[in-house]
Amino acid sequence: MFIEGTDHDEGVVVWIFAGETNDDADYRAYCESITRFERMTSERKRVAVLVVDPSSPMPNARWRREIADRSRNIRPNTIFVLVGNAVARGVATAINWIRPPTYEMRTAASFLDALALAEASTGRPLPRLRELHDEARERIRARGA
Repeated sequence: MFIEGTDHDEGVVVWIFAGETNDDADYRAYCESITRFERMTSERKRVAVLVVDPSSPMPNARWRREIADRSRNIRPNTIFVLVGNAVARGVATAINWIRPPTYEMRTAASFLDALALAEASTGRPLPRLRELHDEARERIRARGA
């Protein structure tokens, strides 16, 4: 299951893959969200946090290629933080081999660690990022995952 929370005015997005299944529609939605994020303009440094829950399956080679292609032109004024296990970090490494990132890429052990990294990188508090994460988690719970 893929859930997104975005605030264009703040220049922040939270993406969450949760549950035990992800299908083509989930990966397509993620790729479309990457494209929207790529087009998001902001004078301030933009923030993207991707949370991959441990039970969530990883994308296959086709979707890894598509994710790499979609994220090819993300602006340098962006910090991307991945919250995920070693398998998720390995997938991110594979995507970065396909397309080296043009933006700051970090990994974190938890969403709160990701929030701290993002706030340190941007030099500003990001309460909206936490709100988006909490709202996304509530939508996940409502769907029963």
